Amino acid sequence: MEETWASGSLELLRHADSHIQLDTAFDSRIAFISVDNSVETSIRTFLSLPEKISGVKFQRKEVEEAGNSFPKMVDLLFSKARPKLAGLNDGDIEHYHRIRNQLYHNGTGLGVDRRYLDAYRQIAAVLLNNLFGVKADPKGAEATLENLILLFNEVETLVRKAFEDSGVDTGHTFKWEMAMRDGVLEIEDINQLTELRMIRNAQVHSTAENIDKKRIELGVEIAETLIKKLKG
Repeated sequence: MEETWASGSLELLRHADSHIQLDTAFDSRIAFISVDNSVETSIRTFLSLPEKISGVKFQRKEVEEAGNSFPKMVDLLFSKARPKLAGLNDGDIEHYHRIRNQLYHNGTGLGVDRRYLDAYRQIAAVLLNNLFGVKADPKGAEATLENLILLFNEVETLVRKAFEDSGVDTGHTFKWEMAMRDGVLEIEDINQLTELRMIRNAQVHSTAENIDKKRIELGVEIAETLIKKLKG
């Protein structure tokens, strides 16, 4: 999709990056709010696009009913465009949006942990890439929460493509059994996918002091192994 549609979200993300580099408590708060604005702009823009551009049909009434409600916009996006959202979770976005609201409404006394900021920044980048095909300077595959999010997105995208290429219905109750039957995945791959998803979800929703570096390292290792196999 043309970068034009993503220009507003990109500008907000670059604004966030300029504050992230300054690395003060104030700049971290401003950066986090700007990342959240980028996420909201991406969603709002995508919902407003004609079907011939977005590839997804949204009823005008549905978009109007969502209005300016962030949770309703997220629900509508994930209900209609889930194939474009591999590796993303609506609960993650709403979780970080709630943190943004606390930062915005509760004054300057609150700080934001850098790991939360980096993770939400990566979610915003993945959203831009998935919805508009625009890459926002992804980082290397280090053992950080934001790169675990990026690698998980790549794994989910590759799995979905493998299913589609083999004619496996991703919405079917027995999709994993069908994938094994058709030789798309082995039981070990499915177990690794399950472990990766558990690690990713637990770390994204953990409190800053409970983020587990060793679990993130394991998740990155599993993701890289799966990506290598799925691409091979």
